[in-house]
Amino acid sequence: MNQQMKVGLFTAIGLGTIVISIFSLGSNKSFFQKSLIVHAYFDSAVGLNQGGIVSLAGVKVGNIENIEFDEMKNLVRVNFMVNQEFQKKVKMDSVVEIKTQGALGDKYLYITPGKGSDVVQDKTELKSEYGNDIFSVISKRSSDSEKLFDAISDLQILMKSLVNQNKIPALISKLDQTAGNLQETSNQIKKATANDRVNKTMNRVDSILEKIDNGQGTLGALINDRSLHVRMKSLLGAGEKQQQVKSILKSSVED
Repeated sequence: MNQQMKVGLFTAIGLGTIVISIFSLGSNKSFFQKSLIVHAYFDSAVGLNQGGIVSLAGVKVGNIENIEFDEMKNLVRVNFMVNQEFQKKVKMDSVVEIKTQGALGDKYLYITPGKGSDVVQDKTELKSEYGNDIFSVISKRSSDSEKLFDAISDLQILMKSLVNQNKIPALISKLDQTAGNLQETSNQIKKATANDRVNKTMNRVDSILEKIDNGQGTLGALINDRSLHVRMKSLLGAGEKQQQVKSILKSSVED
């Protein structure tokens, strides 16, 4: 082998090494490390990039292989690599989340370790879950705030429309009228309730008096039974006997 061929061979090897190193650094993965491919489904994979980090409880265990849309499931499928040395740490009941790291908000996959005994295998699926990191929470709150602002904006448009059409005074007048009608109705109900109670009481009194007049009950019998009156008078007898009876009754009460 002449000198030129040796130089060319070493140059090619050097260039190949440089190219492999560049791709390895750019994709954060090694061409010489064995790994298995796992996937998870998400509603959205915004911010995730090919070559992104895959972390298991804070330890880097692999990288994102590729991101694609699954037409059948209508979900985003994220395929990622897990280095074979960490395979036993990733259980089949582990959960994958999309989380954010750094001030720039870089997205990555975070695997929460499972508690089962079955370890993940090549070309299997892991359960996914929406991340609860601070950026995800802020994003969700921002969405809720946007809905609130939209509702306020719609209310402002409605109020401007009412003002422009000079309907505010009429609306206030109708509200006052409605409130007055409600108050009047309430007063009428109270009066009707009070009158109803009075009428019921009077009916009961009339019923009692009618029963007494007809001789029903003890009081009715005492008032309407003439023979009872005669017997009571006979029992008491003349004035002297009445005085004796009264004296006996008085002494009985005092005892």
